[in-house]
Amino acid sequence: MILIHTHKYRFMDRQFALDILLKYKQEKSYLNLSLHACFQNQQISREQKDFITRVVYGTVQNMLYLEYLLEPHLKTRVKAYEKMLLLMSLYQHEFMDSIPDYAIVNEAVRLAKKKKGTKTAQFINAVLNHAFHQHRSLDELDDEKERLSIETSHPLWLVKMLSKQYGEEETRKICYADNEVPYKSARVNTLKTKKESLLKDDMWSEGQLSPDCLYYQRGNIANTKYYQEGLVTIQDESSQMVARLLNPQPHEYILDMCCAPGGKTSHLAALMKNQGRIDAYDLYEHKIPLVKEQMQRLGVDIVHVQAYDSTHLIELYPADTFDRILLDAPCSGLGVLARKPEIKYHDSDSMDEIIQIQQKLLENAYFLLKNGGRIVYSTCTINKKENGKQIETFIKNHSDMKKIEETTILPYQYHSDGFYMCLLEKE
Repeated sequence: MILIHTHKYRFMDRQFALDILLKYKQEKSYLNLSLHACFQNQQISREQKDFITRVVYGTVQNMLYLEYLLEPHLKTRVKAYEKMLLLMSLYQHEFMDSIPDYAIVNEAVRLAKKKKGTKTAQFINAVLNHAFHQHRSLDELDDEKERLSIETSHPLWLVKMLSKQYGEEETRKICYADNEVPYKSARVNTLKTKKESLLKDDMWSEGQLSPDCLYYQRGNIANTKYYQEGLVTIQDESSQMVARLLNPQPHEYILDMCCAPGGKTSHLAALMKNQGRIDAYDLYEHKIPLVKEQMQRLGVDIVHVQAYDSTHLIELYPADTFDRILLDAPCSGLGVLARKPEIKYHDSDSMDEIIQIQQKLLENAYFLLKNGGRIVYSTCTINKKENGKQIETFIKNHSDMKKIEETTILPYQYHSDGFYMCLLEKE
């Protein structure tokens, strides 16, 4: 477990964190969007933003473990406000070791009293004091999978699924890695600069896996002149390997079937030296301006982007249209739990629907690919049903499709997102 060192923070910082956590609990909102909205609307320092972000993500990331610690101290079911306030306070006690317990309790009591009155404040005070002084041990759990589930806050169904697919030792490494802070990764934009030029500034260091990757050593990459001038873009290191696997060439005609937010699309354009054409689609209209904005910032002008359902692209183009196709498919997202911890609490049944969508997208890609052309199918999940097994089924249905290269990157290997990518060729 990671211990985060902090300084003394104000009442309002905890109020912001609690509001975001309640919105997540009640509306299933995305944490990153809620945090972004909060920071846009408030005049708060970098230090405060870091504290609020850590409390929000840490509480959700460790939810099952915190609920396990809290359970013996609750005699009855409590409402969402009280429950989230208790969990948030327990997170600070367990993981933010430089905040004194009295400060955590005092601030929680103040929040409760302001919102719910004296009686609720007394309840919060009593529960936290008991929980802080009577720590519940994981030794109560005999079953290894259940213990790993609680310790790393991965639902038991997920631990069982990963154990079946990867074995218990790999699963343990994956679950621990999901609770670590991922590296701040950027991709150098080779249309505007070279990696060697950026490495002259000691705020950057070289990546481990991608030839185009840089790690940022300080705050927010988006606030740097390098990002604003289009010399770099924010992209996870594993994700940077996808466009390279497709290896598009200048003057080719490329299709990107699921392009938002545009990181891989702009990488394709850079590899093509901004020569040729990329038709890029995304299902959601509101994401299209974000993709266009990124292309403009990076100096890309060969991308033609629009909103459309790519499971119906065969209605727009004749067969055998594209030289190469990137299908970065919608997926369960089980490779990005370090960045989006709320995903692990999604209903496991939703994966069945996603698998069917992936199949439809692959069928469209097959129809639109020229003979001799290549497809990269990629996902940011490590669920083999959406990855290798999906490709096995696809090849079984299309005997002229040949697997050239297949890679799975697990989250612990490079401190990056978990990713799957497969290069296929149409004979």
